[in-house]
Amino acid sequence: MGYLSQKKHKVREKVFFIAATVVMTLVTLALLINHEFSFLGLNLFHFYCISWLLLIGAVAARKLVIGILLGIILLVNYVLLAMSTNIFFSDSIKGDYHINVTYKGISEYDKVLSKGILMVGQTSFAEYAVINEEAPIMLIKVDLNSVDKDKYALVLQSLRNFVMKQNVELVVWGDFGVPAWSKVFRDFIDASGLSVKNRLIFYGFSKAPSFYILGYSNIGVNNITHIGSEVKATIDYNIL
Repeated sequence: MGYLSQKKHKVREKVFFIAATVVMTLVTLALLINHEFSFLGLNLFHFYCISWLLLIGAVAARKLVIGILLGIILLVNYVLLAMSTNIFFSDSIKGDYHINVTYKGISEYDKVLSKGILMVGQTSFAEYAVINEEAPIMLIKVDLNSVDKDKYALVLQSLRNFVMKQNVELVVWGDFGVPAWSKVFRDFIDASGLSVKNRLIFYGFSKAPSFYILGYSNIGVNNITHIGSEVKATIDYNIL
């Protein structure tokens, strides 16, 4: 590459990193104001990954100042994600008891002690089963994708009230229809005392992750796989 070509390349490289840093700064500010901000189908997790790629590129190109700024942007995006959910790894524990569950398939439980359906008005949004007489645990399976937006907060409030009334170990799991960093989901988590146990599950590049397994400190997810919309997981738990 000749001198002039190298110089043009350096100029284009500099312009690219400056522009990318400005855009990512604006995006990060938008995410700080509203965690649910998205652009061109990209959500918080996508921007986190893009921050990593840009930082690696800046370091490789020896752009010190740009690298520092992108490192700060990456840190902010990581904190926003980590405050809400696990990213790449599930919370695992060495449990005395194990349950295998399947979403969008057939889940067959041994020793079902009781079961039922949760509803708000005429809308059913969850089904539950208490299993394992030796160490009872309630599994609450939700599917909130079809819930109207104007009813969503009411549905989560009903679910929270139901959860808070239980005196057995429990797991709430399924498709919540929103990512863990959405305000309505975070409010539900804070009010119920539950936390996200699984790593992020993606159904597609443009759709925000919405499948979550929630539980208390005695709940862990030691294995989780997915093909399309079907998710299989092994949940371990202890009796508190």
